[in-house]
Amino acid sequence: MKVLLKILTILGIFIGILLILVAGILGYFTVVEYNPPKIMKEPVYYRSQLIYDNQPLKLMSFNIGYGGLGRDEDFVMDGGKKGRADSKEVVEGYFEGIQNLLTEHEADIYLLQEVDFNSRRSYELNEVGLNDALFPNYDHVFSYNYKAKFVPFPFSTSDYIGKVNSGLQTLSKYRINESFRHQLPGAFSWPVRTVNLKRAIQPNYIEIQGSSKKLVVINIHLSAYDDGSMRLKEMAYLKDFIEAEYQKGNYVIVGGDFNQVFYETRDTFPHHEGTWEAMIMDKDTLSENFSFAIDPLTPTCRSLHAPYTGGEFPYYIIDGFIVSNNITVTTINTINHDFLYSDHNPVILEVTLNDL
Repeated sequence: MKVLLKILTILGIFIGILLILVAGILGYFTVVEYNPPKIMKEPVYYRSQLIYDNQPLKLMSFNIGYGGLGRDEDFVMDGGKKGRADSKEVVEGYFEGIQNLLTEHEADIYLLQEVDFNSRRSYELNEVGLNDALFPNYDHVFSYNYKAKFVPFPFSTSDYIGKVNSGLQTLSKYRINESFRHQLPGAFSWPVRTVNLKRAIQPNYIEIQGSSKKLVVINIHLSAYDDGSMRLKEMAYLKDFIEAEYQKGNYVIVGGDFNQVFYETRDTFPHHEGTWEAMIMDKDTLSENFSFAIDPLTPTCRSLHAPYTGGEFPYYIIDGFIVSNNITVTTINTINHDFLYSDHNPVILEVTLNDL
């Protein structure tokens, strides 16, 4: 009996220590969780010129996958095994290719998603600063979409994600008068929430010479791995926001990674069993004052369940633009770089602001 009592006492002490350890870890993640205000003004680094009504504009939206999701990569959340690329040299190679795409397809405004700095998954490469330096005459704004002290995932490998500083970067040849970060509604439950993304939209207000109107360019990257309910809340918030800006008389362009298949392209690429399935966007998402601008034939994203092999691979069209009806769309085109440097392709939009 004494031996059994001793064993139970030791077991109880061990379980107690384990519970204290788990509670301490969860408490730490809760204390250091990134909790931004609902709306915050972002600093803008001014180096630009002004635009006019009737002026043609070229925009690029590109999820660069933090320089770590090129052709040879998979990702654990998509059914792969990895949490990051194998080395800093690999990330630097992908990122060099990404920057070559940016300069080869020069745009007036770049809307970039998943841009890292001081993050373990991208080997602390300062991608925000390098993009800023690449376009020294452009205004520059950055907003967090992901900020975490430590992400302990994947659990079973040495390539866990770790520290993350990542988000939305906008570069504009034209004067950004003001920029804001709007926290989107919805969140994962605790404790997953403490180390997960905090999705936001980044509205940038661009002054128009000789006009009381503004061009409102919104950079977005919506949720991916929820049950769909968060994306519905995010789209509802976005719809209300852009409608309010349109009613002010402003021009509105939204660009980015919606992480949803556009209704018009729902049958373009078949779903592959066992891979991530993108939610189909509701056909009545927008009011009559707005329309989607998408390339309906070229994939903007590929599955990360395995390294890219081409051919009959799982593809998605989830990147594109929303444009208000006081803007004329000239062209919309996805640049197919065969997913060499990112799991996304850049999308190019050319428009003209109507003098209404």
